[in-house]
Amino acid sequence: ALLSPSETESRKTSASKDICKTRCACEERENILNINCENKGFTTVSQFQAPPNKISQLFLNGNFLSRLSANEFVNYGNVTSLHLGNNGLQEIRPGAFNGLRFLKRLHLNNNNLEVIKEDTFAGLESLEYLQADYNYISAIEPGSFSKLNKLKVLILNDNLLLSLPPNIFRFVLLTHLDLRGNRLKMLPFAGVLEHIGGIMEIQLEENPWNCTCDLIPLKSWLDTISVFVGDIVCETPFRLHGKDITQLIKQDLCPRRNAGERVHPASDSHFPGALAPTYHPGIITPTRAPKASRPPKMRYRPTPRLSKDKHVFGPIMVYQTRSPVPMLCPSVCVCTSQNPDSGLNINCQERKLHNITELHPKPSYPKKLHLTGNYLQMIYRTDLTEYSSLELLHLGNNRIAVIQEGAFENLTNLRRLYLNGNYIESLSQSLFAGLQSLQYLYLEYNIIKEILPQTFNSLHNLQLLFLNNNLLRSLPDNVFGGTMLTRLNLRNNHFSYLPVRGVLDQLSAFIQIDLQENPWDCTCDIVALKNWMELSSTSVVVNEITCDSPSKHAGRLLRSLRNEAICPEPSEVPPLHSVSPTESRLHTPELHPEVPLSVLILGLLVVFILSVCFGAGLFVFVLKRRKGVEHIPTGANNLDLNSFQVQYGSYAPEPTQDKSSESHLLLLLSHSLCL
Repeated sequence: ALLSPSETESRKTSASKDICKTRCACEERENILNINCENKGFTTVSQFQAPPNKISQLFLNGNFLSRLSANEFVNYGNVTSLHLGNNGLQEIRPGAFNGLRFLKRLHLNNNNLEVIKEDTFAGLESLEYLQADYNYISAIEPGSFSKLNKLKVLILNDNLLLSLPPNIFRFVLLTHLDLRGNRLKMLPFAGVLEHIGGIMEIQLEENPWNCTCDLIPLKSWLDTISVFVGDIVCETPFRLHGKDITQLIKQDLCPRRNAGERVHPASDSHFPGALAPTYHPGIITPTRAPKASRPPKMRYRPTPRLSKDKHVFGPIMVYQTRSPVPMLCPSVCVCTSQNPDSGLNINCQERKLHNITELHPKPSYPKKLHLTGNYLQMIYRTDLTEYSSLELLHLGNNRIAVIQEGAFENLTNLRRLYLNGNYIESLSQSLFAGLQSLQYLYLEYNIIKEILPQTFNSLHNLQLLFLNNNLLRSLPDNVFGGTMLTRLNLRNNHFSYLPVRGVLDQLSAFIQIDLQENPWDCTCDIVALKNWMELSSTSVVVNEITCDSPSKHAGRLLRSLRNEAICPEPSEVPPLHSVSPTESRLHTPELHPEVPLSVLILGLLVVFILSVCFGAGLFVFVLKRRKGVEHIPTGANNLDLNSFQVQYGSYAPEPTQDKSSESHLLLLLSHSLCL
């Protein structure tokens, strides 16, 4: 009897074997099950299934999965990270990723993929990280990423891309985009650059950029952003070959020619001097490396060979050509270089290296060293002593748990350091000793639980710091003192609140911070952070903070809550700059001091005595006034005026004396009351 598709899948699932018990090594770390199926000879994985109810990472590197059929991973519903590198993968059929509804990271690097179709990634709506470097991808169909609305990181370096389709990133909020080592000659603003306004890092190196009028939109866009883009070096025309676009102006890209000026034919790209250098295993010898420029505008003008022969030899022979200089490359790696002066770009990705000392022969003048996806567990103090010229060191996605003190001490020119995707638990100042030129530091996807005080204080040029997806609960005081941070990512840690004083208030030149996906406790302790956010510009906090607790605020945006709702008691609201209890006692007067009983009794006694004195004085005054009135004659009606004046004159002093006594008594009473 025919079975329905659902019944067929049910029977397949019931018949499948536990992959951990039959084929692969499994190890649980930090509540995540690592299923290691590297180099097991798999041609299909649908006949196996992962242990149920276990969040897992599935490593299938180095197998023979040349084609992925529909429902290939339907038995791996709890897998969050899938590694498919080095499989010779040529085709991904529609529905291959069905069932991976929780997948966040997909690694397709070092395969044979040629095209990304519109339905290649169907069913991966939770995908955040997509790595498809070192393939043969020459075309991406429109709409390939339209449903990957959570995609943040897209790595497409070292493919064969000639261009990108219009609106390819329209529905994607990318923060990191790597397009190095492709065949891009231009990038339009309309349909491409206009949709990546929130980008934090875009790498565009090692493409044959055509520095003509068509590149002006890219140049204008670069002038308006403040993110890392890598070195964009002109391949054509010949007059700008080897020049960095950041050192050019628009007139260099699209010069205005005078009517009488001679116009050379547009065949610059066919000059031998514009060809890329060729390399052989172990020894690298550039065939030709002229650094032509248009005098006198270019800053670095090579020495003319023979100025008098300028019109004889033509533009190729104007500039001196350096003799080929042999450059060593480790035998297990692939090395490239723009020219002998720019140093080596050494790619040792996924070479199963257990130690950096396995790189033989030692490279000459290395500038960029990629050691991603190896088996490094420890970085020793002496591993990098001969790599002082490095500007980029990529140690991501290894198993590094220990970095010896002073391991980076000799890397004084290093500008970018990648330590993401390892097992680092703690950060200290000695870890970054010697990295005074460091600008970009990537520490995401580790298990960092602690950052010691003054860890980043010696990194005076540090601009970008990624600490997202770790286990941090707090930050020490003065943690960012001395840095020049413009990007800080603290997303997906265990922060319940962040102090303003000593931490956030040190970010004077700050541009962006990401605090999302932390268990924020929206109580009184978080009010200072809320106030700081409201005082900052709207572009500082790139994602909204959502409350995790208490239950009455769970799921609500912190900005939407009033301070009174967060902290009902006004006295409990912490100020933006907190004051110590000692300072509070020094500056706040006591409004209701207690009065001792002895002082109260003495005050009442004084009041009583003053009252008695006042009453006695008033009694004496009344008696004297009555005595004066009794001496005045009552039958004075029949007296003439003169006799009345005589009588009045004889009695006049007594009233005057009474008035004087009254005034004296009043003064005495007033003085008593004042006392």
